[in-house]
Amino acid sequence: MRSATAILVLGLTLSACASQPKPPPPPPTVWIGGDPAHLAADQAQCKKESAELDVNQSAAYSDPRYGAAVALAAQVRRDNPLSDQTANIRAAVFAACMNDKGWKPQ
Repeated sequence: MRSATAILVLGLTLSACASQPKPPPPPPTVWIGGDPAHLAADQAQCKKESAELDVNQSAAYSDPRYGAAVALAAQVRRDNPLSDQTANIRAAVFAACMNDKGWKPQ
């Protein structure tokens, strides 16, 4: 009887979580400080760089710009294997790349 009650409670909890609406996406980042004529090209290059970085390979740890972010993601993944931090790591790599090109988020 206890297991049936536990399953019912778990099912109700999961259905309540699934029915909550997703929060709206954050507004796009406004970048300042660089040459406005190069913003689109810089964003495209940084997006490509962040997409090509293999966040699952320990060889990326030695990357002088992004190795720390990849190593940190690996540690978080080890401590919580159900947590997918790939999007967060790619966002951090993108921001670091833009910063290297002279851009700062407003």
